[in-house]
Amino acid sequence: MSSVSGSKRSAQQSQPWYRQFWPWFLIALPATVVIASFFMLYLAIKYSDSLVSDNYYRDGLAINQILTQDVRAQDLKLSALIVFDGEGELVTLELAGKLEMPDILTLQLQHPTNASADTMITLMAVGGGAYRGHLPLKPRYRYYLRLMPGLVNHSDAAKLVEWRLNSELDFAVTNSVQISAATRDKQALDKDSTGSTPGDNAR
Repeated sequence: MSSVSGSKRSAQQSQPWYRQFWPWFLIALPATVVIASFFMLYLAIKYSDSLVSDNYYRDGLAINQILTQDVRAQDLKLSALIVFDGEGELVTLELAGKLEMPDILTLQLQHPTNASADTMITLMAVGGGAYRGHLPLKPRYRYYLRLMPGLVNHSDAAKLVEWRLNSELDFAVTNSVQISAATRDKQALDKDSTGSTPGDNAR
């Protein structure tokens, strides 16, 4: 019996290393880590974080302008009802407020995490505060909505518009949303932009 087991051990020892189990097992552990590292690097490059701004100074300067847009929308008592049809191709909007109705509106749909999924919809006036536009494919899940006057085709132009209305819509739940100007008063918005209210400066 001992001679048989001894012959098996001697046969295993005489095999080349690449035919044995343990060398490959020991090689596989670090090799798996290296492969996983390259895969994570690929994901980081392909799906870079679009939420991080690389120009904090420029974005900081735009805050006051953005707050002014919200205040202006409140002064005009703006509200809008936006409806996406069942397939999402037709977008209808009814705008109300104390203003001369623009000929064109821009509706921006912003995905919470994926900037490549953002889209701009141009809405044309059809009379009586009603607007229509088209979207090639109905979005899914939740989006942030931003309504602006005129034709806006990039983010920098959005900072120059007179007013804006903001809301959000979960397309998995509903296909319509009522947007109205922010209820926060102008003094509160001034406090956000300067860190103090006008009364604080007087004191």
